[in-house]
Amino acid sequence: MRCRTSNDSRFAWHLVASARLDVALAAGRTPDIRQIVDCTHYRYVWTEPRQIRAGQWLIDMPRGMMSDGASGVPDRCPLAWWPHDRLYLSPWAGRGGRRVLVGKRQADMIYAMQGLRAGLPIVWLEGVALATGINFPVWRAYRRRDEAELIASHIVPRAARWQFPTQMLADAVWVG
Repeated sequence: MRCRTSNDSRFAWHLVASARLDVALAAGRTPDIRQIVDCTHYRYVWTEPRQIRAGQWLIDMPRGMMSDGASGVPDRCPLAWWPHDRLYLSPWAGRGGRRVLVGKRQADMIYAMQGLRAGLPIVWLEGVALATGINFPVWRAYRRRDEAELIASHIVPRAARWQFPTQMLADAVWVG
């Protein structure tokens, strides 16, 4: 059950998630991730190192970032899929020691090139198809939102206090 508001249902869900976590902790209960965040919508969680190198790009990856998997099949090429999701949420990456604003087409081509580097032509093709602008409404909707709130709405509350044994969000374990 997702909480809905007139402004932004995903951000409202995140606020409710933080409040749900606080209630569980205040009651002395060990939190269950399925009772904190919507694991039916956000099925995946970033569990790996804090950055992904994509050619000349360095993309910061927040621990506990959640995803619905809409960018592609995560098991197919996680090093393409995860940075693509992150760049859609916040279009900034490192390049040549500087923080650079990444455009939609460049984000899609990073996805494509990561697939090609992994030897997966289908991932490359998906990235090229996205770069044609087919999903431009998604990019535009994200750019209209507050970037900090958008990122926050896609991170598990108190992510450092959860253990993520797999990339499946429902497997998360509270370690306090």
